[in-house]
Amino acid sequence: MSVLDGILHSDAMDLGQFVLLIIAIVLVSIIFYISGAIVSGDWVVQAPYVLRIVIVSIFAVVAIPVLQNVMGEFDLGDLGLLFAFVLLILAVRFILVIELTVSDEWLASIVISLIGVVLIYIVDEVAMHLADIQMLSLF
Repeated sequence: MSVLDGILHSDAMDLGQFVLLIIAIVLVSIIFYISGAIVSGDWVVQAPYVLRIVIVSIFAVVAIPVLQNVMGEFDLGDLGLLFAFVLLILAVRFILVIELTVSDEWLASIVISLIGVVLIYIVDEVAMHLADIQMLSLF
């Protein structure tokens, strides 16, 4: 069972899927907060930064899997995965990194995205093994 089954297959999303979607967005928000804090060394969070984290998390949880599914319809395979990662780097760069104090914004965007994807994959694997739920189906 995937969190985005209702969105990707144009079925009505039931309450369980909606709750899992909200949990996935919260988990990804925490993951991007940790990733950004590791890169910038600043663990203090302010309201505008929280809003930016939530926007990037919604993009990562909803938009990227939808785009990846569309790319899969054209039999592009792993190219869709690479395209989704590049979109994530762009979203992190232009939405999230603006609030951070880093010397190289592009490098910070790549590192935050890479750390985020690795942590998302770990959370997804743990959820799959413990509850047989694909929480974060983005990568």
